Amino acid sequence: MAEPVRTVYDLGSRGFDVEAGIALCADDEEIYLEVLDAALEEGKEKIPFIRECYDKKDFERYCIEVHGLKNAAKSIGAMHLSEMAKIQEFAVKENNLHLVDEGVDSLLAEYQDIVDAMEELMSNQ
Repeated sequence: MAEPVRTVYDLGSRGFDVEAGIALCADDEEIYLEVLDAALEEGKEKIPFIRECYDKKDFERYCIEVHGLKNAAKSIGAMHLSEMAKIQEFAVKENNLHLVDEGVDSLLAEYQDIVDAMEELMSNQ
């Protein structure tokens, strides 16, 4: 069972580089919370959409979405998710669809874990 997320710093136990995320928000924890809240709402929409793009084999759109996820994840300090998205992005660009097939489920599971952690944090604010 994961540690409870009550403060932004508790996100560190869920794979976030909180200090990096705050640093990208002008070293302002309140701005970081606002960015996390926006990322949470976006994630709720993007997870099923990325799955849909993959299921439809719309790899052009899938590539666009994982590229955006790569940057969005990095901006909140979710570095592992960002790296996973980068791998998926480059797999599509290199037409290595076998690698996409192998990685999509773990990417979306990690994204869901990140969304769940942010949701838990926001419910405790």
